[in-house]
Amino acid sequence: MNERNLHRTPISDNEKLLFGKGKINWEKSQDEVWNELQQKISEGPHVEVVSLTHRILQWSAAAILAVLVGLLGLVSTYTKEVECLPGEHQLVQLPDHSTVELNAASKLTYYPLKWKLERKLKLEGEAYFNVKKGRKFYVRSQNGTTTVLGTSFNIYTRQKEYRVTCLTGKVEVSSGDRQKVELLPNNHAELEKGKLVVKKMFEPENAIGWKNNQFFFANRPLIEVIDEIERQYAVTIQLAPELNNRNFGSNFSKKHSVEEVLDYVCKPMNLKFVKQSENVYLVVEKS
Repeated sequence: MNERNLHRTPISDNEKLLFGKGKINWEKSQDEVWNELQQKISEGPHVEVVSLTHRILQWSAAAILAVLVGLLGLVSTYTKEVECLPGEHQLVQLPDHSTVELNAASKLTYYPLKWKLERKLKLEGEAYFNVKKGRKFYVRSQNGTTTVLGTSFNIYTRQKEYRVTCLTGKVEVSSGDRQKVELLPNNHAELEKGKLVVKKMFEPENAIGWKNNQFFFANRPLIEVIDEIERQYAVTIQLAPELNNRNFGSNFSKKHSVEEVLDYVCKPMNLKFVKQSENVYLVVEKS
């Protein structure tokens, strides 16, 4: 029989497993059928192949994004604190070469990694600022905010006291109740009964006398004077409660010992100090 002719042929059991049960109508020669079958078997099933390079690019992009998010968080939250201990003064140079001189028992906090974008810092205590010109410069404290472009000024912010003295340039001062004032050179602003009060032609050398270890007090509460002596000499001074409402007006120099300064403060007010232990004193009225 010619192999090209149509014919029906029973298939073996093995062929049934391969081709299925029943009979097959042959329209091609057996050799052609086997050749086509072997070709399909060699090709195997269709598999979608994903480029390894494409996968690597996806993983790399995800890793870079994660790193960028992490760096952004670090830049936004990383802070630097500079704390000046009692009995010390400390000079701090900021990233833009502005300088801050900290008085005793004061602390400065700022964000060095984003300083070029935002010149903001927080002050607790007292400091003298010499600011380079540039973006606005903000000094925040619990009692208010001072804003400048380029100038020199002094800030005192302790407990409920808030005083700002402008030496050069222009300074904007705002308090917690959104009250704002502008200060020109030799102007001074301070909180009095919760309101910002501006004093013109103020003597700025008195406000920054502490830089040269000179301390000026014009009718200030005695407790404020005692607190300053504590900070400058790193001692503890207990003030009798009945003396809290007394005021003091004078100045003293740190070139003298703490006991000489206490004697200088106490005598004109008919007070005396008693040394209780090393670096601990009590100030009371003379009997």
